[in-house]
Amino acid sequence: MTTTKEKIILLSILFLALFFRLYGINWDQNHHLHPDERFLTMVTQELEFPENVSQYFNPNESPLNPHNHGYTFFVYGVFPLKIVKIASEIITLDSFSYNNVTLVGRLLSAIFDVGTVALVFLIARNIFGKREGLLAAFLYSGMVLPIQLSHFYTVDPYLTFFITAAFYFLILLLKSKNGFVYTTLLGVSFGLALASKVSAILFLPVIFAGIGYSAVFQKRYVKAVLITIVFLAASYFTFRLADPRAFESPNLLDPTINQNYIQSLTQLNQFNNPDTFFPPGIQWIGTTPLLYPLTNMVLWGLGLPLGVLIVSSVFYTAFSLTKYWLKALKRRNFKGANDKKLLTSLAIVFILGVFFYQGSQFVKTLRYFYPTYPFFAIIGADFFYKFIHSRLKSNLLLVTCYLLLLIWPLSFLQIYSRPHSRVAASNWIYQNIPPGSTITCEHWDDCLPLALGNKNHTLYNIETLELFNPDSPQKWQVINGQIATADYIIMSSNRLWSSIPKVPEKYPIASEFYNKLLSGEKLSFGEQFEKIAEFTSYPTIPFLNFKIPDDSAEEAFSVYDHPKVLIFKNEAIE
Repeated sequence: MTTTKEKIILLSILFLALFFRLYGINWDQNHHLHPDERFLTMVTQELEFPENVSQYFNPNESPLNPHNHGYTFFVYGVFPLKIVKIASEIITLDSFSYNNVTLVGRLLSAIFDVGTVALVFLIARNIFGKREGLLAAFLYSGMVLPIQLSHFYTVDPYLTFFITAAFYFLILLLKSKNGFVYTTLLGVSFGLALASKVSAILFLPVIFAGIGYSAVFQKRYVKAVLITIVFLAASYFTFRLADPRAFESPNLLDPTINQNYIQSLTQLNQFNNPDTFFPPGIQWIGTTPLLYPLTNMVLWGLGLPLGVLIVSSVFYTAFSLTKYWLKALKRRNFKGANDKKLLTSLAIVFILGVFFYQGSQFVKTLRYFYPTYPFFAIIGADFFYKFIHSRLKSNLLLVTCYLLLLIWPLSFLQIYSRPHSRVAASNWIYQNIPPGSTITCEHWDDCLPLALGNKNHTLYNIETLELFNPDSPQKWQVINGQIATADYIIMSSNRLWSSIPKVPEKYPIASEFYNKLLSGEKLSFGEQFEKIAEFTSYPTIPFLNFKIPDDSAEEAFSVYDHPKVLIFKNEAIE
């Protein structure tokens, strides 16, 4: 039974998590500076509700199928878009519907992630105890990557929530004698995870491992078979109901996957290639498997000191469990399925499975590891309580430890306390660059200045530099001509200048261009540009006003909500 004190602590943690996730929700001041958000917002606006059930299940006719609105490349689940579509017609946060969809989408991302905080509490309490449950909820509430992704209208918070819910129901299933209700709930949760994002399939081995343990070591073979059948049926029909466009036929008993859906996933997989010239993929060339995502998780997704705590807890727990299971195997003596060793092992299996799989891929972006963060909190809470909380007798030291864990999330929130760096740069441009000037922007990035009030980019002549194209004489003949007439070069993020120079074998001329421009040297074709303005919005430690430069972080960590903007002036201009 949860005491009144524990309820108050849990509610306080949930409110803290909600504050972290809602603070600065309109972080880009309605400029829609996240490209995935823009895409999902456009798709959501196009979706319409079907006239009848038959039309809903027919992928060729359903107005809830993005493919029927011309979005032939769509790799996300449609279920989150349906929720946002319904909610945005009920909740009016802005009179302009495009803004409304985005803001409601962000609101629901935050709410779902707070739901994940609650699930983390329930799971950790179920495995370890109430104190560890509260501690796990606290740890997850302050993890920066979930906080950041909760500020975006994307499908990832839904995926993480439903995977965490599936793990919770798996625990209840393994602890129950008659678990068909929990099996159904497990299947529903997993089906909704698939309907949010197909990468939920990575959690399937954990589910089968739990059921398999019950079958093999508890000799419940018949029950395990029945549970498997119920789980698969519940998952399948939930997936079909939540995202019918993923299937070829309106017949609920026909499991054939839609060819358009397969083609989109196949096309997406083609980008996972080190030989790519696909612009978003350039940043991954030469990155070290496993080490690169681990570094980004520790320094940025989790932040110091929490990152060190989590990595230590995962290594310690994985090592301890390996010894435990080897001894159990040698003795052929296995405890019951409700043993916390089993449940902790399943969490570790998911963490390490996702890390080694995703971390070995060419594309290893931070958000691909997001579903493991609730499991980080669960494992980290047990480790923290054993080795820190229970050993510190001084309340002052305990409070200091908890405050240290809040430094990184509070520092990160500072980026939402000030105008977006592109908005600040746009204001500066209107005040300092004369109308009629020729300015450049880079393709595959947002051009500046943004529209502010009655001012917009039409005040200037804008040339788009297609620097991501493969280097060729034709490419540089065009770009040299554009730069020769440019008064200002504006780079609205590090999307190009941070990735292209790292692969001079692919971009020998473009790499030289960026290196000379950034170092203030004269360019190869004679022009010289001086950096005259720089706009950053780094995470900042509160009260100390100490900025934490995150230029070395993975591109996606900064280019959406706090990119560095650089402005260069042609020295030929008086």
